[in-house]
Amino acid sequence: MFNKRDYERLPISLSLSICDLYGQDNIKISNLDAPITVNDISETGIGFISECVLPENYYFNARLDFTLSETPIITVVKIIRSEAIDNEHFQYGGEFENSPIDIYDILARYA
Repeated sequence: MFNKRDYERLPISLSLSICDLYGQDNIKISNLDAPITVNDISETGIGFISECVLPENYYFNARLDFTLSETPIITVVKIIRSEAIDNEHFQYGGEFENSPIDIYDILARYA
């Protein structure tokens, strides 16, 4: 995927599961149980891979647990781009909608 981010990406390996997606106008896709693997992170968002087809411009709640932080980061992620890697995997770009202040300190420790 072409790097369109303004901030440096840091490689990371986090496993999450998306349960619900939210769109504009109160549209909700429930009970997805879509596992994702976060493969990079920046101050403004994440890159992740999933076997599920996820719609762009939808939002999900994310809890990011870091080994260097006692407190998890809870944020909302907007899916801003997607690209098929192969027939079974998709690469996504997600943007933090309410970028938590703690993310800057945590990423500085990883850099």
